[in-house]
Amino acid sequence: MFQIKQQTQADSAVVEELMIKAFGPNRYERSVWALRPGEPVETLCLVGYDDDQPVGSLRFWEIMLGDETILLLGPLAVEPHVRGQGFGQQLVIEGMRRARFGRWRLVLVSGEPDYYPKFGFTPAASFGLEWPGFVEPERLQFCELVPGALASLPKSGLIVRGITPAV
Repeated sequence: MFQIKQQTQADSAVVEELMIKAFGPNRYERSVWALRPGEPVETLCLVGYDDDQPVGSLRFWEIMLGDETILLLGPLAVEPHVRGQGFGQQLVIEGMRRARFGRWRLVLVSGEPDYYPKFGFTPAASFGLEWPGFVEPERLQFCELVPGALASLPKSGLIVRGITPAV
């Protein structure tokens, strides 16, 4: 039976292994990692277990979109041998459900263009986002946590940047 739990410190090694399996050892070279200089949002870090075995994880990070703090979904990692069984989908659904209780109006993802629309994500290309490095524009997608949030955004000049932790 699949269960989703909030990630704890004890899950760190498991999540790291899932990340390596899902994205490889060079994942930090992808531009999206420039948006993650600090820690993820603790209450939105999830681990999925199938019959008490960890098979997936999902994290969210706070980032800046212009002068607004929003959420960045990901990384979403699922064990390769169980992909396609709905575990990733269940993690995203639960993560988005929890995110709606927070103070954020929007979630941004850099992910598969065919995967995220089923969760309410729409293409972000029309907003002319300034991203910290190379990214295929079709990978960037928004989801409103607050209805009307996208309509309030300017149509260009939105800089996406990570939030550097205070020292």
